[in-house]
Formats: sequence, structure tokens, C-alpha cells
Amino acid sequence: MTTVTEAIGAPATGMVTTGAAPTAAAASALAAYCSQRIFRPGPEVLIEGNPFRRPIGPPGAGDRDFSVPATEAEFLGSGQLVAGRVLCNAYESDMILLPPAGLASAKDDFALFYGDEVRALRDAVRPGLERYAFSFLDDAVAVPPVRTLEELQAYFLAEVGGAGAPADASGSNPAVDAAAEVTGTMRLITECRRPEEAAALHLVQLALDALTEASAMARNLGGSYGVEQSELFKIFNDEFGYGLYGAKHSTIFKEMLASVGLRTDLHAYWNFYLTSSLVGVNYFNWLTEDHRGMFRYMAAVTYLEWLFAQGFADTGAMLRAVYGDRVDAKYCDEHAHIDVHHGRMTYENLLLGLARTHGELVIPELVRGIEDTKLLLRLGDADFRAQIAWADGLDRYTEAGAALASSAMDDAESSTLRPDSPFCTGVYDSDRLVEVTSGEADVYAWATDHPHRLGTGDVLLVPRGRLHGLKAASPEARVTVRTVERTSR
Repeated sequence: MTTVTEAIGAPATGMVTTGAAPTAAAASALAAYCSQRIFRPGPEVLIEGNPFRRPIGPPGAGDRDFSVPATEAEFLGSGQLVAGRVLCNAYESDMILLPPAGLASAKDDFALFYGDEVRALRDAVRPGLERYAFSFLDDAVAVPPVRTLEELQAYFLAEVGGAGAPADASGSNPAVDAAAEVTGTMRLITECRRPEEAAALHLVQLALDALTEASAMARNLGGSYGVEQSELFKIFNDEFGYGLYGAKHSTIFKEMLASVGLRTDLHAYWNFYLTSSLVGVNYFNWLTEDHRGMFRYMAAVTYLEWLFAQGFADTGAMLRAVYGDRVDAKYCDEHAHIDVHHGRMTYENLLLGLARTHGELVIPELVRGIEDTKLLLRLGDADFRAQIAWADGLDRYTEAGAALASSAMDDAESSTLRPDSPFCTGVYDSDRLVEVTSGEADVYAWATDHPHRLGTGDVLLVPRGRLHGLKAASPEARVTVRTVERTSR
């Protein structure tokens, strides 16, 4: 018997393309975009009260070549970090953002961020950067041969079961186990020497999405596409607290941040978003900005909503273990409750609903959304674990740097830092040794008020891909950076 797929030709994989290679004009536009005043770094480590100030990188960051897409091996490279920051700016310039102290506090930056020139440059650079940032998924993700509704059901339930959230006897997302032992990354946070710093960095990564929660979803609410549209709106409505500001998820997320002394302004911690966090959040904005990505998005949301219930219960347990009674973990409790329902709703009404309506034409694309998400979660978890392991052991990495100093390559780059020098975090594409040759410098490896101090003669080993920023802790600090090749990690 002839299948639907055979009748219509090629399967649906590849419905979302990754755009064209950047042209010379796009490269010029990128340099012009990155040089905009609001995208250049200033002296501040945290950016408070201004959602339009978003430093992309040091001078020249926009001059790099993005014509060749990043591979999976380059997932944590400096190119992905720069592309991730630009794309985050681009996607969020479609959202309404206002400073908490009122527009007068940032009126000129508001006008520039949403102005004609920046929007024109944004539109010129976005397709090429999407190709650069997301093309690796085409090579790295193997889509299993799932074609029918029955195969999709079996595939999904096997996947969530394998991820630790098996369906109950009725085939639905089960209630959370609030007494479950905290494991994995949540446990690693509690075992850090500085667990509050590690937990704060985790909240900072969540803030990248949670403070604009469901804004990407909003792009899929318009139009006319059947009962699935109304089902998605119910979830969106939940995320926005049914119109009550105090119940809006981003509001209770702010309350959680404030309870442990963290800033609540949008992107106050812009400098501390890990590369993987930017790529992950940008992925969902990309799929909703390009409506050909709708099916991948719906499946990705289904997979995450199913896993979120227990995941946020575990996050709440971790936060209470680290911060004790002072943490307001209502946000986690709310998600541990509502995402049981969202998991069931998305599975029944979005994933299977779209498969029933549109059949084999879209099922491979639905599966692709889940497979993309699995990979991004795995890469993101590895990035976060590596960051807290490094940040928690900067004294040991300083000792290691001293031991490796004599084997560094002869490619020293020197700079002079002063307290008011522009501050911007970044990553290296290879292992580097950072040596303070005079004065003192602070190393910010996570969003902390207690950075790691390097004195004259100290040498810090910075593994490739580790996010960090340097700030002078004396009137002047001379810093030299050299490449080092390690035989073991």
C-alpha cells in the first residue's frame, strides 16, 4: 500500500532551513550592529535597570567570519557566544521591554534598541547567524524513522521514560515525587564548596528565559490552525497567571530571585549567561520567529513540559537545601504542579493532535523537535557542570596555571586594565593562561559579589569554553594571556 509519505514525496525533515551564508553586506551589517552604543561593554559587571544595554563582546567582535557554520565540537566556542548574544538581542527586539524605573531612565537606549537603523541591521544579520548557530543540529541529530501516529506515541513515551519521567498506568504524565532524592546537576550544586554561588548561577541561566517567560510561545498564538491553537493558548494563559500580575510566572520567578538576594531586572546578569543557555533559548525563538519551525516547537515544548514537573520539584529541593527557609521557591512549586497538567495537555493536544490532523507529513518534524531538544539539554547540562566545577576551584586552577607557565606558547597578548575599563565576559577557543604581571585583577567566573583575586605573578588556567571576565582590583593591572596545550584534562 502506498503511504502518505510516498504519495507526497520527500519526508518532512528539513522543513526548517538554516538560511543562507552571510554575504559581504551582511558581514558589514554585523560589524555595524555590534558597534552600536548599547551593544558595547561599559565598566559595570552587572547591568541594572536597563534592558537595552547588552554588550556583545570586546571591540572587533562583529568583525569575525560567520560564513562557516559552527560544528558541535565548536558549540562552546567564542563564535557561538557572540552569535548567541546578537541573536538574543534580535529576537527580543520583537518584544516589549521597559525599564522598571520608568522609560525616562533609559529613553535614548529605548529609542536606539527599537530604532530603524538597528532593526534594519538586525534583519540583515539574523539569517546568516541562525545558519551559523543552528546548522550543527542537522549533522548532530539523528532522527529515528518514526512515521505513524502509533509509532509517535510509542517513541515519545519511551523517550520520556528514558529521561526519568515514565507515564503512569493511564498513559499520562504522573504527579511528581516531592520526596525524590536530588540527583544529577542539582546534587552537584549542593556539593560545591560554594553552593550558593553555584545555585545562583543556575538561577541566572533560568532567568534568561523565565523573566520573559512564554514570550516565544506568544509568536505561535496568532493565525488560524485549529483546535491546537486554542490548547496552546490555555498553556500561555497559565504562564501569564490568567491576567493577574501577581500570579504571572515571571513575577513569581522575580520573587524567587529577590528572596536569595539576586537582582530581578531583565538581563542584569547578561554577562553571565553561558553559551549553551543562549543557544538553547535562541533555538525556541528561532522556531517561533520562522513559522516553518512550528511543528518542531510544539514537540519540543511537549517534551519539556512533560519533564519540567519533576525537574522543578528537584530544583526546589536543591534551592531549599542550599538556601534553607529564606528561599521563596513558589515558582518551582507552581511548575511542579501545573506542568503535570501541561505535560498531559501538550502530549494529547499538541503533539498527537497535530499528528492526527496533519499526519505523516509532519511527524518526522515533530520527532526532530524532540531530538534537537534532547541534544541541547545534554550540551547545556555539560556546559553548566563544567562551569561550576571550574568556578568552584579557581584556587586549584591558579596552582595549575603556575605549574604550566613554563610550557605556554609564545603568543602572549597583553593588556592594561583599570577599574573603569570596559567589562565583558568571554570564552577562549583553546586553553589559556592568564597571568597578572603587575597589580591585581578580579576574575568573575560566576555572578558573584566575591570574585577570585589574582595578584602580581599569579597565573590562572582558563580551559577553553569557560566563561569569565576580568576587572582591575588596583588602579592598574597588567595582564598577559598565552595559549597552553595540556595533555590531560
